[in-house]
Amino acid sequence: MSFPPHAVVITAAGSSERFISSHPEQSPKKEFVLLDDRTVLYHAVEPFMTIPNLRHVIVTYPELYRDECESALDNLLFAYDTPISLVPGGKTRQESVYRALEYLYQLDSDISLVAIHDGARPFITQKMIIELLATASVAGGTVPAVNVTDAIKKVDEHGLLVGHLDRTNIVTIQTPQVFRYPEILLSHQKAKESSKVYVDDSEIYTDGGYHVATVRGDAENIKITTYDDIVRIKES
Repeated sequence: MSFPPHAVVITAAGSSERFISSHPEQSPKKEFVLLDDRTVLYHAVEPFMTIPNLRHVIVTYPELYRDECESALDNLLFAYDTPISLVPGGKTRQESVYRALEYLYQLDSDISLVAIHDGARPFITQKMIIELLATASVAGGTVPAVNVTDAIKKVDEHGLLVGHLDRTNIVTIQTPQVFRYPEILLSHQKAKESSKVYVDDSEIYTDGGYHVATVRGDAENIKITTYDDIVRIKES
């Protein structure tokens, strides 16, 4: 297949509060923790690096953590021809992604797609990346989706069940999420002027007036949230 010129935004600017609070000892941010001899962030970035026609990789990081981010990326910073740029993130994920997309715009790139991926998802595969790029080339945007198999309930403020919801056509979505560029930047600009709080780029894109398709997600493509996730991974 012909790979479209594309860029990747990796989000690693969050505070990792749940991870750090769940760790029995003093811990770095979850993206900077070692899984083996490489960090979570390294594993989240590396599968993208050999996809043909990758033009730029942008990694967001928290203010004051640039050195730690560089260390976590290790030899990825110089082992490939594709440049990796570090951009300080904002107070929210939405702001961090917007900053990365603005930085990409300043590069005057001729890319047609942008993949946005969580730096805390270290098990993304090249197969899924390629499928997402191919689907987004046609649909405009695409996300990995996983069918919900558990019963879906609604609870009140006291934790009592107050509703039983139909799980038909209900999915959870993962990253990477891939979107046409500059449409994703235009959607973020529109969202920035809104009072609505977003936590997901696919919602920003659809609110921008564009379509998002789904591909089959991968149960192994987990997002590390607490220290127990690291323990389970190392024990498996």
